[in-house]
Amino acid sequence: MVNIIQKLNTQFLLEQAQSYYVAGDLQQSRLRFKDVISLEPTNLQALTYLGRIAARNGEVSEACDWLAQAAALPQAGAQIHFELGCFLELQSHSEESIDSALKCYTRAVELDMNHDGAFFNKGNLHKRLGQREEALKSYNAAIFVQPYDPYYLNNRGDLLLNIKSLSFALQDFEQAIELDPSIAYFHDNRGNAFKELNRNDEAALSFKRSLVIEPENALTYNNFGSLFLERDIWDKALACFEMALLIDPGFFHALYNKGLLFQRFNLLEKATKTYEKALLIHPKSFDVAWNLTIIQLLKGDLSKGLLGYENRIYLPENRQYLPTSSKPQLLRGMRSEQILIWNEHGIGNEIFFASFLRHPMLASKKIIAKFDMRLRPLLEASFKDLQNIRFISEWNEVSEAEYDGHLGMASLPYYLEIDKPDAKYWNVPYLTPPGAERISELRKILESRANKGVASSGTKKIIVGISWKSTNKKTGARRSIALKELQGVFKDLPVQLVNLQYGDVEEEINQTNDALTDILNVSEIDNFSDITGLSQLISACDLVISVDNSTLHLSSALGRPTCALISFVPDWRWFLESNESPWYKNTKLYRQTRAADWKRPIELLRNDLERVMDTL
Repeated sequence: MVNIIQKLNTQFLLEQAQSYYVAGDLQQSRLRFKDVISLEPTNLQALTYLGRIAARNGEVSEACDWLAQAAALPQAGAQIHFELGCFLELQSHSEESIDSALKCYTRAVELDMNHDGAFFNKGNLHKRLGQREEALKSYNAAIFVQPYDPYYLNNRGDLLLNIKSLSFALQDFEQAIELDPSIAYFHDNRGNAFKELNRNDEAALSFKRSLVIEPENALTYNNFGSLFLERDIWDKALACFEMALLIDPGFFHALYNKGLLFQRFNLLEKATKTYEKALLIHPKSFDVAWNLTIIQLLKGDLSKGLLGYENRIYLPENRQYLPTSSKPQLLRGMRSEQILIWNEHGIGNEIFFASFLRHPMLASKKIIAKFDMRLRPLLEASFKDLQNIRFISEWNEVSEAEYDGHLGMASLPYYLEIDKPDAKYWNVPYLTPPGAERISELRKILESRANKGVASSGTKKIIVGISWKSTNKKTGARRSIALKELQGVFKDLPVQLVNLQYGDVEEEINQTNDALTDILNVSEIDNFSDITGLSQLISACDLVISVDNSTLHLSSALGRPTCALISFVPDWRWFLESNESPWYKNTKLYRQTRAADWKRPIELLRNDLERVMDTL
């Protein structure tokens, strides 16, 4: 009889509490639900609503406590686990709470495979944690259940954009906009997709549509500025970043991009100040710290810059090179008698950093140096007098027993405590190609072609090797010059041009040879794969002219007379302003004075060539 009365009382209190809740009287509703709990501590409905009431009152922690009690009951359904996950996510200031929220969403979809909200939130958390494959699976499940939710499509599109699945990302953004064209950031995301696809006019239109919907959107102005920055439209880019910061002075990404703009425009003091403001917002930003490092190196501050340069291993293009080894990675001040030096990103880098193998500090050490197999024959010939160095190309050529510690080759300047370029160590050629007879044969071939049809008393042509582009994914376009523009330098001069450019450029050469000075391509030498052959060909030339790429470093390291065409924002190893390189004695630098404009360096190069020709 007592149990029946208690159940009736409980039911009466639940109905009262529910009525108050519907009427919006949360205080009375909470009191009644607590009365239910005093009679029946495991009442699922009361626990659930007490959690919801706490949440509506902004008491998220208390909401989590009540819902956690409800979720612990065996009869708890998917919705309770979902709601608990939502509130845990609201206070996800720790990895533990994020993990707990993810477990709640996982339990919700286990109980109800049609709970699209749980799948969606689960996808958002996986994305936040960098678990892209799991995030995509969850988004796909949410969209399978509810294919017409624009937010689901937008968020999946954003994930696809991040993993560079650009066409599919664009499809999702287009569908989201079709379902609800009133959401500004849908247009913003579509603009970012168009930007990545190099559909710049469409990207600009999407950003404009976003601003029509939400005129004071700092994020859209920042994205618009990034589009202008990529297109080198400096004034509009700066205006967009300034507008973003006017709307939101603490907008980190706008500060970062503004600093990047100043850096690309060689306004390094302004870039530094802007980056320092960005660091006040995100003190641990790797990108900002890295750009400050590059500025320090560009300005010749090696003591600070080389310290920051040690963080380059965290760049995406470098992570794959870090070896798996139980031996320590050497830092400045650590001593080791047997050192493994391993190669990093780019053959031009390998050529440059090979120079430091000559340092006196290494002379008494046993060195195992891992280099690209294409460089190995040239390096073995060049360093044959240094008996302490053994070159390898594959990891299986060395065991851990053979070295005490290891370091990446780009760490050599820091490890060797080089705080400024010292000419007595570096300003002499250090590569010597094998095969003197082969170089002589190549020279005869080039001279024969150059002087074909020239009268015995006529002016002999000089042999000029040229290389005009870089394939570096980040900076290659800014470093490169159009072949036709470079060929124009030699018009009416007694020269024979020789192709030193790596890659498939035969068609490019054929298209320009008809109208301008012809370029001889030595087909039996593969300028990409046969570095020894390329070094021999360079040695057979009188002069080499190259943009900043591996050919430039190779010619300079060989000690050939070399003219370097350097972009407005140079690689740090060329520093700023000077037309001389502290690393390469026989290399003269011709610098852009404006971004993307080769007119001035080309004029200076032409003048120098004419003066040389007058002395022949």
